[in-house]
Amino acid sequence: MGNSKILLLFGTVLSLLFLLIILQTPTANAVNPSYTTDTNQATSSSQYSTAAKNHPLDPLSPTEIALASKLIRSYFVSSHPVLYFSTVTLKEPAKSLLLNAFLDDATPPHFITRHAFANVMDPVTETGYEVVVDLTRKKVTSVVKLDPGTQPMYAIDEDPDINAVLLADPQVQLRLAAIGLTNLSMVAPLYWDFGYLGDRPEYLEKRVVQVFFSFQNVRNDNHYAHPLGFVAIVDILAKTMLAIEDLPTTLGFQPSSAPFGDTSAPFMMANYDPTLLPADSFRKNLRPTTVSQSGGPSYKVNGYQVEWQKWKFRVGFNSREGLVLHNINYNDKGHVRPLIYRAALSELFVAYGDPRPPFHRKMAFDAGQYGVGQSTHQIRPTADCKAGSIHFFDMTVSNKAGLPVTIPAAVCMYEDDIGPLMKKYNPRDRRAYVVRNQRLVISFTSGLGNYDYEWKWIFHLDASIRMEVNLHGIDNPTFVSNLGTDRPETPIHGTLLTHTPGILAQNHQHFFAVRIDTEIDGNENSVAMVDVVPDGPTGSPQNPYGNGFRAVNTLLKTSSQAHACANQERARSWHIYGNLSRLHPFSHTPMGYRLVAENPIYLMMQRDSPIHPKCGFVDHTVWVTPYAEDQLFAGGVYLNNSGLPAWVAAAPNASLVETDLVLWHVFGLTHIPRVEDFSVMSTESAGFWLKPVNFFLENPALDVPSFLHIQS
Repeated sequence: MGNSKILLLFGTVLSLLFLLIILQTPTANAVNPSYTTDTNQATSSSQYSTAAKNHPLDPLSPTEIALASKLIRSYFVSSHPVLYFSTVTLKEPAKSLLLNAFLDDATPPHFITRHAFANVMDPVTETGYEVVVDLTRKKVTSVVKLDPGTQPMYAIDEDPDINAVLLADPQVQLRLAAIGLTNLSMVAPLYWDFGYLGDRPEYLEKRVVQVFFSFQNVRNDNHYAHPLGFVAIVDILAKTMLAIEDLPTTLGFQPSSAPFGDTSAPFMMANYDPTLLPADSFRKNLRPTTVSQSGGPSYKVNGYQVEWQKWKFRVGFNSREGLVLHNINYNDKGHVRPLIYRAALSELFVAYGDPRPPFHRKMAFDAGQYGVGQSTHQIRPTADCKAGSIHFFDMTVSNKAGLPVTIPAAVCMYEDDIGPLMKKYNPRDRRAYVVRNQRLVISFTSGLGNYDYEWKWIFHLDASIRMEVNLHGIDNPTFVSNLGTDRPETPIHGTLLTHTPGILAQNHQHFFAVRIDTEIDGNENSVAMVDVVPDGPTGSPQNPYGNGFRAVNTLLKTSSQAHACANQERARSWHIYGNLSRLHPFSHTPMGYRLVAENPIYLMMQRDSPIHPKCGFVDHTVWVTPYAEDQLFAGGVYLNNSGLPAWVAAAPNASLVETDLVLWHVFGLTHIPRVEDFSVMSTESAGFWLKPVNFFLENPALDVPSFLHIQS
């Protein structure tokens, strides 16, 4: 037996011993790891809330994850003694089992069993499986072998294995030494999925990663300021180096032809860490603000259920999507009205616009490949969540051994005030009326390479919901040693951020695909695309002076009709209706909610690009599909040219009228880097709104206490 197999077996034995310890050790409050902190107190205390029993939609506990991996290992022990776990997560119950309880605002049935879903691989044969475990009966109930080459999401702790292969490779060491980098602990590999395999068919059935390189001059140095001119290709499961490629280090297409490539490097530091900046460089006259909530929070938390100002919903979480909101309803003067069964990020796609090989492979599907949830990091009061009373949820994911990894304070929830919600000055009576816009924010932050994404679901007093993404971090850099002769006059596909030798930040786009399983006033929903258009030509009977305009509703009847892009000239929006025959008594229109697409985005990649099929789900701002149990991810489970385009093509005439449907919204930002983005960029934001449209009899926030000022 080879040394690699012996090491794998030894690691498996250690993992199993650790697994037995976890299963036999009681965990404090495994049912609901959540607590509230008052940031106004000098010393805060953490009080865990309790719940009697797991709800069927609660995230897996550490004990459940450990149990699932133990049962899976036992199942495969003879055929696959060494297993690698991509993920272990909750397999949500069939919607049909829980829907009626949600629509009736009732407790779900007690007979529903808990199941775990896992992706596992044999690192020796590189065979992958989907496995379902019945946690109640403690047995494996389903095993599906994956097609060759199908790659599950990366595990949370694959980086050290890749790093060991890279830094032990003689060619990598020679290249680093030629640059002057002999202290390998200061080398910072940057891991990327191999974004396009069409021109490298020899890698098609391998678990391959491409690794760019950067370094630090000193500890805590910004290594993104020091990229190098080569990339390495690694087979993760085989733990072998496949190739080293030189990058273009001028503005032209050609890489260096020298034996070790371009051996120059950008050594000049560009830092943001305050410990590396001069002490006298900081502003002295900025006074901090404080936020207080002396009466405590307005929300109530019971397990993973939250209630706040007529809203009620459940908090979920998994390795891939991160935060999931379940069973959102609104209490309309005693009538509890269902709105959304499930809402979550479905995919995050970042497309880079530098066509010079091998940069065409820089395509990151951060949710499906790296896991937005498992990339979450701990949130801190004041710095990350500045509010009075903050409620934290610890969340647990899994590692490659199938063991639980708990992220403390992974999700935070708080109330804030962002200005007036409603305001009116009455000059006749000299009275000023103001209602403050107090919101409930539930948030988490994912660290994905050079970007940190802060995800927020925000509930408003007027029954509106906003989803917002804040982008923090650093533009992904590439090294430029000199401008070169085979080049354009100025950079075309990016922006030079420093003198040369220095760095170029490449043009790129961020696409966020959100899946919203709507239940507006029940399970029979429909969607209309609404355009605002002029009402006939000037001089016509209906528009004699040419100033008339109206809203035109187009009911989306089938899947093939129900995908479209935003149109700002027409102020396009999408209305999700409940029962079409139930009309509002005043407007005489169906009652529903409106999707307001604040940040539509259009893919700059050519549609006939060989890279395009993998990301075809971003071609439209909105898709509407009939509900299907296994359709959660816009790009498909394994991002293998499936997802929304394939589902619509397979059932183009599927009815969308008064049925159980899902609305998918794609939004984002096109980023042409600026020098001001460096050494760390200021926050960029994108998002959308869900707002009631002819849903209530009046503004639902009229009962919010107001400020009334009478001027003398």
